[in-house]
Amino acid sequence: MFSNYKCGKCGVVTDNKNHLCKPEPVENKSEFCGSGPDRDSQICESMAQHLSFQCSTCGRPADKPELVCKPVSIR
Repeated sequence: MFSNYKCGKCGVVTDNKNHLCKPEPVENKSEFCGSGPDRDSQICESMAQHLSFQCSTCGRPADKPELVCKPVSIR
């Protein structure tokens, strides 16, 4: 069973797939962190209010620091 999900539309990472409009299961950070999200995509509306971190290397947004390699707070 997967414990983390990436939105296939905007690239946000979370452990709560219900906050994403197009959840895709991922097993670990190496599957998503290091490649930034599509900058042309708008962040899922239901997820935007939960975002507090992003990776300082690739810019991928996440709701928890442990979901990206080098988290920095954005709130």
